[in-house]
Amino acid sequence: MQKILRLLLPVITSFGFLAVTYIAHININILPIPWMNVLPSIAAISFVLAILLGVWFNKSKIFFIALILLAFYWTQIKIPNFIFNIPPQNQQQQAILLILVVLNLLLFSFFKERGILSLWGKLKFTLLILQGWLSTYALEIGSGEIDKYLHDKINLPFVKEVGINTLSIALLLLAILILIIKAIKTTSFTDRSIVTILLLITATTYLEDISVSLPIFYSTMGMLLIISVISSSYNMAYIDELTQIPSRRALEETLLKLGGQYTIAMLDIDFFKKFNDKYGHDVGDDVLAMVASILKGVDAGGKAFRYGGEEFTIVFSGKSMASVLPSLEKLRKDISQKSYIYKRKSTKRKQGKSNPAKALKVTISIGVAEKNQKYTTPEEVRNAADKALYRAKKKGRNCVSK
Repeated sequence: MQKILRLLLPVITSFGFLAVTYIAHININILPIPWMNVLPSIAAISFVLAILLGVWFNKSKIFFIALILLAFYWTQIKIPNFIFNIPPQNQQQQAILLILVVLNLLLFSFFKERGILSLWGKLKFTLLILQGWLSTYALEIGSGEIDKYLHDKINLPFVKEVGINTLSIALLLLAILILIIKAIKTTSFTDRSIVTILLLITATTYLEDISVSLPIFYSTMGMLLIISVISSSYNMAYIDELTQIPSRRALEETLLKLGGQYTIAMLDIDFFKKFNDKYGHDVGDDVLAMVASILKGVDAGGKAFRYGGEEFTIVFSGKSMASVLPSLEKLRKDISQKSYIYKRKSTKRKQGKSNPAKALKVTISIGVAEKNQKYTTPEEVRNAADKALYRAKKKGRNCVSK
């Protein structure tokens, strides 16, 4: 059940934002006039706040995406009219802007965090400034000029046949599909947010009578970017990057919250040093990630943490040792039955000979202790579990000791 909820949570979150935004859209008329007048400013402020947070936490991806969406939002509500002599957009101009925004969101979602004012950041600024200049030019010229240019200068039969509007929608849907696949693989809240943002942009393209409630959709986009910065910063502090489970810092804070009955288990991957020495640190990292993925599914209400190196900790709040021992034994068996498939890397293969994969057996040793009259604090219980882990190793490993 926990696994199913973990898989469904990202979907529920995204559709939750979409649903709340749509409900606000269809009920926009019940808002007092003064509130409706400040809505455009709220959307702009949310993007500015996302930009500032991106600078503060050095999140270049959020910074540039917020910048792109703020610029696109300006073109939607015609804020730049007092700066540039830009006429209201027609469908052709809107389609071109939509294509640019979708391509940029897709491109920047794949960019790595390389800084805002670094060389990479300056190149991104240059790219956006160039696009901004071209977009301004496209808005200043009329729809007839765009049609003529597309027909006479760009020799793309497909574009001429389907039209620039259809092409923009097709590109939008393709980008959503690509980013959904990426979000599933990375489990990143930022990637999920970009997917939701593209869905919101799709809604603003298709929905009728959107002009009044348009700021609501863009306020949601800005909010998603702000939450993405907070989520990313939280993960850096409390989630182990390699194993994607809570880190030791998260463990220490969890221990401070414990009260009443609880049980703590210490786990260690057997002969882990041999994996690193014989097969390399990349294989060692893969083994750690594999074990952590299984630990995530521990039942009996346990929560797994990476303690350090090849050691892990599982905290069972409100549980006695007797009630969690079957779960720990099951966990040990599950890991011992799931081998790591190692594919040899050889620079020179003999002709006619294959390089088969090798199944590496992975086992863990577990020490477990509970709060009782002898061990009254979380630190004492953890130390007792650590001593029990040492006894498990002395017994021959791949076992549970209490």
